[in-house]
Amino acid sequence: MTRAEEFNGDLSRFLNDYEYQPELTRRLDDLKEATVITQSLINEIVLWKLDRYVSLDGGQLSQIATVAALKPREHRKALPVLEELLEVHGVDLPMASTLLRFRNPAVFQIIDRHAYRALYGRDFKLSTKTSKKIEAYFEYLDDLRRLCDMKGLPFETSDRALYIFDKKTNGRL
Repeated sequence: MTRAEEFNGDLSRFLNDYEYQPELTRRLDDLKEATVITQSLINEIVLWKLDRYVSLDGGQLSQIATVAALKPREHRKALPVLEELLEVHGVDLPMASTLLRFRNPAVFQIIDRHAYRALYGRDFKLSTKTSKKIEAYFEYLDDLRRLCDMKGLPFETSDRALYIFDKKTNGRL
């Protein structure tokens, strides 16, 4: 293992290979001293650090907007939107489900490890294949709807109830 201080060359040359969140990095690097620090800016910095910053183009934002018109049990109509979201850097199924949930909570809920474990009694194993992720999510929504009907749980907040239920009854992941 070589430490940086032992390296005989110019360490600056490694900057040529730095490609981390290029658009956001450039924007954050260009902040001026007079820039007002807002919560929105803090959020961008945190997301940059966590490599969770998601940049969607106008077409993708328009697609997300279309899910607002869907009615309960019509989640499969969002297939093209979900496919597109899962192709974006920083977006996997939990993030995509979160974006959809906040656009239309009557149709979509967040899938995460706690809610999944609360619903199925087993760990959430996320496939690497987009088609399998989507089918798992659609089945999760179907099963979640059935649970809500059976237990009288409002679908719109069911992901939150399952998240807390799992943490309190099943413990840490």
